[in-house]
Order: sequence, then C-alpha cells, then structure tokens
Amino acid sequence: MSKKNAVRRMLAVAVAVIAAGGVSAHAAESGSVSRFYMVEVAPAHDQAFQAGMKTWLKCLHEHADTRSLWAWSAETGDLGRYVFESDTRTWAGIDERSPAGKACSGDFNTDVMPHVSKAVSWVARDMPKLSHDAAKGAIPAYVFVANIKLKPGQGPAFEEALGKFAAAANKSKWEGYWFTQQVVAGGHGAPDYNMVWPNKSWAEIGQDPSPSAKAMMESAYGKAGATANRKQYLDAVEHSWSSIYRFDKELSYIPAK
Repeated sequence: MSKKNAVRRMLAVAVAVIAAGGVSAHAAESGSVSRFYMVEVAPAHDQAFQAGMKTWLKCLHEHADTRSLWAWSAETGDLGRYVFESDTRTWAGIDERSPAGKACSGDFNTDVMPHVSKAVSWVARDMPKLSHDAAKGAIPAYVFVANIKLKPGQGPAFEEALGKFAAAANKSKWEGYWFTQQVVAGGHGAPDYNMVWPNKSWAEIGQDPSPSAKAMMESAYGKAGATANRKQYLDAVEHSWSSIYRFDKELSYIPAK
C-alpha cells in the first residue's frame, strides 16, 4: 500500500468481448461491475494479433459502435499479455449485445482469435469505500496493479483494514491514489481483489507519495493504531503479486463523438 497513484483501467479480449460490448470511463459507483478479459499471444503471433485487432477495430468504427474498449499491454511479468475492459456498469449490462460487435464478429474470429494462445475472463465489482480514487480525466500512461489473494474467511478483516486506510487517505487528501475492485468468478487461481495505481511515467511509478503511507496512517490513527491496522491487513493476505501495464491506444476502441 505504499505505491503512488490509482484507478482502474486494465485488461483483455476474447470472443465474448464482441457480444458483451465495450468499456466507458465512469466514476466509481458502489456495486457497479466490469467485464475483463486477458489474452496471451506468443511472440511469433504478436504482429499478426495486433494487425488483426486493428482490422476488427476498424470494422467497429465503420459500424459506429457506441461503446469503448480499453486495452493494456504487460510491461512486466509474463510478456505477451493484453488486458481489455468491457465496462458494463451492471450485471444486466453484460447481457446486452452490440449490433456492431455482431457485424464484426467474422473479422474477430478470422483475424484475431487464431493468434491467441490463451484467454481468461472475470467480472470485477467496484469498491469505492476501499479506494482513494482521484483518477478522473486523461487515461494514465501506465498502471501498477497489485493482485491480492486472501486467506479463507479473511474477507471482512481485509476490507476493514483497507477501508480504514482509504478513509485516512481520503480525509487527508493523500497523494497516493488507488482504485480497488473485488474479483467475482475469476476461475481457479484468480485473485480476490485488485488494487490499481495510475502513473504518468516509470519515474512516477518509482516515486513514493509524501508523506509516506506509514506517516499518513500514524497521523490519522496514532502509531499503535496504524501498526495494528497494518498487521490486520497483512495477516488477511495469503499472497500477492504485481504487474505494470502500459495503455495501448492503438488496440483500444474509443467511439467517435
């Protein structure tokens, strides 16, 4: 919880993205959901995958699709990963079918999918009370994403500890912004929560906020309270891992205004 900055944009594409529609930037609303996809592309297929995506996106533009798709490419960890977000806002929104997506499904199936070696999907629910989100406006160039797997039965303790951290950050207008989502139906091995920090550059990724997270929490809860809250947070976590993603404008779909 010491990295700088936050919000939510990450993730990938599979056949379902055609049917489910795209993503749109929106303020964090309690209970709102997003559909995510991640695909893996072998190095030998990467150029063809990107060309196929651009063909498919061109078709969406030609059919004036009204929904957006935000694309991110992995900069660390296993490379050759792309993540796309289909922002549905509600569970009912996942049922909606895009006319443009249907018209362009042939391009997707012939030009994109043959170059995908693996695809996974999940739904994520926005958690505003566990976030300190000031990411409004321009899409960040990079996002630092922490994936968190909890110990069995530790959800309430984790949310309480992270909620106190978010409350202190919001009250003090701390500069270390982040956005939290709870992962729903992510499949075997999926994290339980994702915390996402936006960044303008690699230099910003490496820069810790001021004051430090420890100092900010001690100011809000005192030294003993801050230490106890940090222990509660860490005790709830089974393991965590992180990755950095770069926003890929060429593989994103943003409707014409």
